[in-house]
Amino acid sequence: MWFKSASLFSFQEKFETSAEELEEMLQEKAFTPVNRRQLNSYGWVPPMGAESEQLVHSTSGFMLLKARREERILPSSVIAEHMAERIQEMEAKLDRKIRGKEKLDIRDNVVMELTPQAFTRSTYDQVLFMPKQELLVLDNTSPKKLDQCTSLLRECIGDLPVKPVQTETSQAALFTRWLKGTRKLPADMEMGDECVLQDEDNIAGFVRCSKQDLGSDEIRNLSTTGKMVKKIALESNETISFVLDDEFGFSKIKFLDTNPDDGSDTADLDPRAVFDTNVTLMALEFSTLFPRVVEVFGGMKKE
Repeated sequence: MWFKSASLFSFQEKFETSAEELEEMLQEKAFTPVNRRQLNSYGWVPPMGAESEQLVHSTSGFMLLKARREERILPSSVIAEHMAERIQEMEAKLDRKIRGKEKLDIRDNVVMELTPQAFTRSTYDQVLFMPKQELLVLDNTSPKKLDQCTSLLRECIGDLPVKPVQTETSQAALFTRWLKGTRKLPADMEMGDECVLQDEDNIAGFVRCSKQDLGSDEIRNLSTTGKMVKKIALESNETISFVLDDEFGFSKIKFLDTNPDDGSDTADLDPRAVFDTNVTLMALEFSTLFPRVVEVFGGMKKE
């Protein structure tokens, strides 16, 4: 449940759909497992898992959704091996080369035959609606997966008036000033121990620093040699740490005043109550963090 990464989208108009209305909308795209002929399936599942059948978990003005992506694992090397065998057999039988469309047809047949035997793998996407903050948060930074998830939302809701959060101040420019020491960080933030720098005139020229004192002269000197900081680790109010990139994507999110992985203190409690409390804690942290980080970078970019 605890987000380890986050991409932010801002609502362009007030989102007034209730949890009950959203629940009904999502039912149309509830997850169904892949059948014998499918390579993948994608749909909504209860955020709580087996403890609940609700597709929308609503608490303290926030709404949490969860989508499941099930894919059959069919490696290209396996497909190629079977294709080669099939082509060899047909060429021997027909006494001629198999070319073009015939090879494509063979590939389609091989995939169809192997699909029912392939193992499946599931991954999950979570979505947090924050109406009061006018934010939609997805726990991913992959453009492909973000597009898939927002597309699924639009299939259910119809119009989803959101756009990726962009700020007035360039992330890379401010990161670089922080690292150089020409601009102080806000009092409620401090740098962590990792960053990524990139040559301005060489897209492939990366320098990755991990478990380093970013305030040291050695690291600061890197930012004076034509390199821009593309990612940097930050900590906010000693409560949450994260890595922020120049596309305003959050990764490696850690909640410092709680331990999401330790269930020892909650083993005897009602799982529903524990889940509800955790969602609320996370959402409240985000409701403070995200608007503050947007503010640090000059606010939302004006059209």
